[in-house]
This record gives sequence, C-alpha cells and structure tokens, in this order.
Amino acid sequence: MDISDLQTFRAVVDHGGVNGAARQLHRVQSSISARLAGLERGLGCALFERRGKRLALTPEGRHLYERSANLVREAESLRQELALGSPGAVLRIGSMESTAAVRLAQPLARLRQAAPRMQLSLRTGTTGALLDALERCEIDAAFVAGPQQRPGTLWQPVFTEELVLIAPAHAAPSDTLVTFSAGCAYREVGLAWAQANGYPLQRAVEIGSYHALVASVSAGIGVGLVPRSVLQRCDASAIKVRRLGCPYDRQVTSLVTREPGDSAALASLRAALKG
Repeated sequence: MDISDLQTFRAVVDHGGVNGAARQLHRVQSSISARLAGLERGLGCALFERRGKRLALTPEGRHLYERSANLVREAESLRQELALGSPGAVLRIGSMESTAAVRLAQPLARLRQAAPRMQLSLRTGTTGALLDALERCEIDAAFVAGPQQRPGTLWQPVFTEELVLIAPAHAAPSDTLVTFSAGCAYREVGLAWAQANGYPLQRAVEIGSYHALVASVSAGIGVGLVPRSVLQRCDASAIKVRRLGCPYDRQVTSLVTREPGDSAALASLRAALKG
C-alpha cells in the first residue's frame, strides 16, 4: 500500500466510482481498476461491494476511508514542503574557497529568495576533498575545477576563471609555490605550467585561504597561482601579476552532483545560478 493507492481509492469514493476517479485523476479507467485490485490484494480484504455498475464501501472500506484522510493530507503537505524547501531540509554545498568568496554570494541570495525555508550549509575545500565528500554523500553538490573523472557524477560548467601567477613586487624569482594542499586543482595547473615553461619550482608552502596566500606572497615567501577575480578582494599592492597563457590561464568551475538526477533543492540551485 502506498500513498498513490490511497489517493486513487479515495478518489473513487469521492467521485462516485471508477469513471469519476479516472476523469479527476486524468487516468484511464483500467489503471484505476488495477490500482484498486492491487490495494485489495495487498490489504487482504475487499474494499467495495460490486452492485451492478455501482460500488459500495464494505465495512473495511469505510474504515480505510476514514483513517486514510490524514495520511493523504499529511503526504501532500510534506510533498509541497519538500518541493519548496522545508524548514528541516538542508542543502549541503561544497565549494573551492575562491568560488565561495567571489562567485556564490548572489546565486545563494537568489536561492534564499526562491526557497526561504530551505537551510543552506556551505563548506570549502580543495577539488579533490570536495569530490571525495560528494562521493561519501557528505555534501549534495560541489563547485570544483576540473574536470576529474569520477564515476556516477554529473558536471555542469558554471564559471570560467582566469588564473594568474603572482609574485612579490620587489624580490628575486622564487622556487617556492605558495598553494593549497594536495587535491587543489589550481596547484596541479601551476606545477604543469612551471614544468612546461622551465620555471624552477622546487618546494611548496601550504596555505588555507586566499587572503593568507596573497599576504604570504606579498611578504616574499614564494609565488602563487590564483584566479584574477580573487585579487579584487585582497590587498594586491605588494605583488606583481603575470599571465600564464593558453592553455593554463582559462579554468572552468563546474557544479558537480551525483547521478542520476536532481532533487527539488538542487533544481532550485541550478535555477539560481542562471540569474
């Protein structure tokens, strides 16, 4: 017995038979009859007495009709809540720190306006860590750079970033890369660029935020690789910026979710990203 069976059963009672229920539910009569027969088999009792073309409730049918009203009403109320974002529903989002700082404020504000009762949880991390969290079902969606081949995931490109190399404004070239931990997609891009261009990167200093990264580069600790958009939010007065060139400078940020498809909350997030 499921809710749709109960809705069909109640429609037959409320609309005077199978024909009326079929018109109300926009289904063929055979589908209504099949659902009733399946419900009766599942319950192990007859719900209707067949009197020619008329159906009359049995005592068991009357009991089910009376008791099922609240069930159907609560199920419909829950469906509407979940479709709009219920107070108890939490959309768990993971994001690279740069994307969270520069790109997500307006889309998340639009999402809050569209689904004000939905709770949002935002955590930041590297691309590798976020994809691992998505696989473990710790988050529902991730904004990451890539692509990386992960089975059972869907990738939707949403932003394009220009990556630039930053260095201290008044210091000799450094062999140290100031970067995020292993799993950072931009770290891998920086190492690939350095190898292709003969840039002498020999060691790494791992930093946990872009503000700290830019400050470390300004202090002469090393060089860094950042989206140009991040520099608008940091004090970049003591650094110099170098373009990387193709194919390293243009990096796509994607919204990654698990297959097979979207919940209502994820569909609302995709709509908010479109503006």
